[in-house]
Amino acid sequence: MGMVRAGSALPDNDINTDPGGGCVTKLIVREYKVDDFMSITLSNVETANQIGQPVEEWGEYHKTHGPAATVVDQENNILFCFGIHHKWVGCGEIWAIYSPLAKKYANTFRVTKMLLGCLDRQFGYYRFQAAIDARFPETVRFIEHLGFKPEGVMRRYGPHGEDRILYALVKEDKDAR
Repeated sequence: MGMVRAGSALPDNDINTDPGGGCVTKLIVREYKVDDFMSITLSNVETANQIGQPVEEWGEYHKTHGPAATVVDQENNILFCFGIHHKWVGCGEIWAIYSPLAKKYANTFRVTKMLLGCLDRQFGYYRFQAAIDARFPETVRFIEHLGFKPEGVMRRYGPHGEDRILYALVKEDKDAR
């Protein structure tokens, strides 16, 4: 698959959000760059160790396997990178990597949900899925809050042989919301 630019599926625009205290802050969705991914992973050793392969290769893989975007604040601080790997028509595996700064913004969840909606409208997905490392309960809570449901354990699936939980959000679940 050739490179899919963020602008073909994800909005390249500003999003107003509230980081708390009633102060509205503009977040910006821009085209994903490998350097964005690397800046998050290299600043967080735990995240980099989870990847299980050279960070630059993984960052490039995300760029070439489906649409992706980076979300930054007004000071151009990278909050998170988000995208989807096309599995086949109608099915895609989402990925996201959040910097510690993302927690500062109360509506990071809303922005993530908006990006999922953009992908759904552009490509007509009937299924989103994600392999989640259950050792990180905050990640499990976040994916469940997005409406994803656990489907089963993928034994020894992770890059270091750890188990992952397969989560999915299917059209019927989305329509019921």
